[in-house]
Amino acid sequence: MKEELLQYLWQHQIFSHNDLKTTDGRDIHIISPGMIHHDAGPDFKQAVIRINDYIWAGDVEIHVNGSDWFKHKHQYDSKYLSVILHVVYQADMEIVRKDNELIPTLELKSYIPEEVLEEYRKLTLSTNPVPCGKSTADIPSLTMSSILSALAIDRLIRRQEQLFRLLGKSHNDWNELTYKTLSNSFGFKINATGFELLAQSLPYKILQHHGDSKLQIYALIFGQAGLLSGDNPEETDEYIGKLRDEYEYLRYKYRLTPLNPGIWNLLRLRPINFPSIRLAQFSELLFSCPDLFNGLVIQENICHIQELFSNLRPDDYWQTHFQAGKITRTHPVHLGKDSINLLFINCIAPLKFAFGSFSGQEIMKSKAVELLEDSPSESNHITRLFYSYSFPNKSALYSQALLELYSSFCKKKRCYSCPIGQYVMTSPTVSTS
Repeated sequence: MKEELLQYLWQHQIFSHNDLKTTDGRDIHIISPGMIHHDAGPDFKQAVIRINDYIWAGDVEIHVNGSDWFKHKHQYDSKYLSVILHVVYQADMEIVRKDNELIPTLELKSYIPEEVLEEYRKLTLSTNPVPCGKSTADIPSLTMSSILSALAIDRLIRRQEQLFRLLGKSHNDWNELTYKTLSNSFGFKINATGFELLAQSLPYKILQHHGDSKLQIYALIFGQAGLLSGDNPEETDEYIGKLRDEYEYLRYKYRLTPLNPGIWNLLRLRPINFPSIRLAQFSELLFSCPDLFNGLVIQENICHIQELFSNLRPDDYWQTHFQAGKITRTHPVHLGKDSINLLFINCIAPLKFAFGSFSGQEIMKSKAVELLEDSPSESNHITRLFYSYSFPNKSALYSQALLELYSSFCKKKRCYSCPIGQYVMTSPTVSTS
């Protein structure tokens, strides 16, 4: 039994109310269970409970075992002096206040429906990667949509907190934050670390200072990425030579230290995903959109951003090179639809949502959610896994929800605190068998 499940059962009053009694035999009538409290202190605030003939208003604390009160050292915390009822699964000991007054205790074990406990056991003992996967067909579509939408918002909020921390490290400069977030997204997982280090080592203000020169933008990006070192003469041609000469001047001017080229992953990559191609696309975007924050985050016209990404055409050199100095057949180098979609999902939408919270503009947060609703769903091994269990995945809002569901609950076997797991455990119409 987990404390989170008991909190859910208490919050929604999912247990028998017939002949409720404290462990010392007093009658209990729950007028209000209170409001769940996630900060330090009791689990529920402002509860109203009648015990025998007296009505009490105060807090409720939830534990698996009564002895957890001492295990968590609540006896030393003044915040727990206002507890009027101690709700436990198993009352293994009585709890008294400092003045030796007994704290009323409700042992829920005998009041929880057996079918709830049975479903809880099935989920927690399941070996399926999605323990509730066989039950989704029985969940009403409206309920499922509501749960997934809430999970997608939770993911945006969690991402927002990460962005706020990065904003602090970026001296509260939203242009710098947009640049770093966009750079990380251009790594597309396989080279995300390289792009992250690149943005950390090359401030956006330097790029802005040279924003009117495509040659210098490319030179700064490729040089700082460590791909203009000149150690291999085969990698030197007229184009690379120009970039190298320009970078050496800028490197000295700004005292830059290039990254080790060994950080870039080339193994098992489709040629279009080679770091040189992604860096060329990134360079072209920086040149084409000299004000990233206003051009991508504040910009309300999503079609304009879509066109900006779709129309990026890196220098002609990269149409015949996947790597510096190595000629290939002519190939496309523009951003594909899937890549653009991932940039919207992983960069533009989270930044819009975070800035909406930061500035108090709820409309901006709504635009971020709408962007996910209007974007195609992602296809990866996790979303395909959920799809095999008939989970809906009709937009990026849903695919983001499924990723959140897997990482926060399924992967950690936290069915007891998962909204879908809780629904399965407590709904009489849903079965995991």
